[in-house]
Amino acid sequence: MMLNLLRRLAARHALFLAVSVILLGWFEYLICALVSTVDISGAAGQIIKSLPPSLRSMLGEEFLGGLTTRGILAFGWNHPIALALGAAIAIVLATRGIAGEIESGAMELLLSQPLSRMNYFAAHVGFAMLALAMLSLSGLLGTAMGQHVFDLKAFATGDLFKLVFNFLLLQSAWFGITLLLSVFGRERGRVASAAFFLALISYLVQVIGRLWPAAAFLLPFSLYTYYSPQALLVESQPVGNSLIILFSAIAVSLGFAAWHFQRRDIP
Repeated sequence: MMLNLLRRLAARHALFLAVSVILLGWFEYLICALVSTVDISGAAGQIIKSLPPSLRSMLGEEFLGGLTTRGILAFGWNHPIALALGAAIAIVLATRGIAGEIESGAMELLLSQPLSRMNYFAAHVGFAMLALAMLSLSGLLGTAMGQHVFDLKAFATGDLFKLVFNFLLLQSAWFGITLLLSVFGRERGRVASAAFFLALISYLVQVIGRLWPAAAFLLPFSLYTYYSPQALLVESQPVGNSLIILFSAIAVSLGFAAWHFQRRDIP
């Protein structure tokens, strides 16, 4: 029954996942193409020079890696498009998995089969992790191919894989949080909206906390604080603490979601 459920999930989400995976890989490849053919560093530098001194240094160092080629390539992994693609997969899969099936009336039919709730839950989690891993690897492939084709200095293999793992954990955390909302919900629209606004607020908190020193105390409360492509690819910094926090967010959200899903009424 789990195999049949996984097949159903694959057929249901195949087009959405394929488009998202291709888009991220193409986007990271395109960043390499732009960097190799257009003086993005110079153009960005001219724009940043027109800003106030304090904002100028923060933008250059925090978001564009000091305006170097490698810094801008790293920023491609922190670009809202890349983050939105990951969050979209996490939120859609988690929302449809439980609240969406309850809303459509399919949950009762699915659980009337010889399939336990825990196996149903595990199948959705496993499928989502696989989908997010495919997305992350597509981005890695896009960056690696772009650097090779356009003769750009390649990132260290270890640093690139650490980045991909960090990206995967970030999006898995959003999946866990959305799934937790989903096991309490009955309408996928409301769950998706709540998860979207949580992700948006978290992103804005991280941006504001980095740009405005007085708001820096908010940074630990944003998941995006624990994902820094510039630190990994440009500075080769370790990511131990960030990984621990993201792992904890995943474990707590999925654990609580599994516990409540076992006990909630359907519908």
